[in-house]
Amino acid sequence: MLIIHDTYFYQREMPEIAHQKLIKEKMREEDAWNLFGEWWLDIDTDIKKAIVKPIDVKTASNLIKRYEWLQCMPAMVKYCFGIYFDGNLGGAVVYSTEYIENLGHWDKYDYTGKIILLSRGACVHWSHPHSASKLITASMKMLPECYKVVTATVDEHAGEIGTIYQACNFHYIGSMRENNPNVNSRENDRFGVEIKGKLYNARSMRQKIGSQKKEDILKCFPDAKFVKQASKKRYFYFLGNKKEKKYYKSKIEKYIKPYPKR
Repeated sequence: MLIIHDTYFYQREMPEIAHQKLIKEKMREEDAWNLFGEWWLDIDTDIKKAIVKPIDVKTASNLIKRYEWLQCMPAMVKYCFGIYFDGNLGGAVVYSTEYIENLGHWDKYDYTGKIILLSRGACVHWSHPHSASKLITASMKMLPECYKVVTATVDEHAGEIGTIYQACNFHYIGSMRENNPNVNSRENDRFGVEIKGKLYNARSMRQKIGSQKKEDILKCFPDAKFVKQASKKRYFYFLGNKKEKKYYKSKIEKYIKPYPKR
């Protein structure tokens, strides 16, 4: 056990199965017990017939809160998209403004005003196995032309390695903090909170109780455990014509690494 700022932290190993996959399996089990039985078996889930289109925040929120491991919507939502099978919503992705602490950082890459964060995404248990990749790929094409860079983060503490981003041909650069020491460089500022076996990040706690201060969390949840976390890992995808893609990729090309494997 490691003591940091009078607060007890412990190291948590990367789960063998991503939290989101476990949630999807749990939802399948719960749905199987409803009055209509396995109603989703009547839905045509042919991926070629699937339709991707914009959806409102409420529609996205209902799905994200049930199927996404964070179970909350991000701040500063910009765009939401859904994938439909036979008129039934099979998944949702949410794009939002970049984390506020990173906004000024993008100036030196010429990304300011051109970068958007793919901040949430989930598919229901009955959707086609390729639903997520089709949803992400199609939705990025629907973003306003001013956006040339899409970035997404993965959290190894939730068992994530970014398999879906690899399938969509994103570029992996690893940790922004390691590549850029001046960004988010406050010592020990990255932690998770484990409550009754479930892991929350600091932002989720702010939405849950209105604060992410450790003393406030302990007041509400005396048995909470604080988990020391490494910086989230980053993926990038570039939009625009061939020249634009090449230009914006060149700004981070030296940071690009091989895809991580589980």
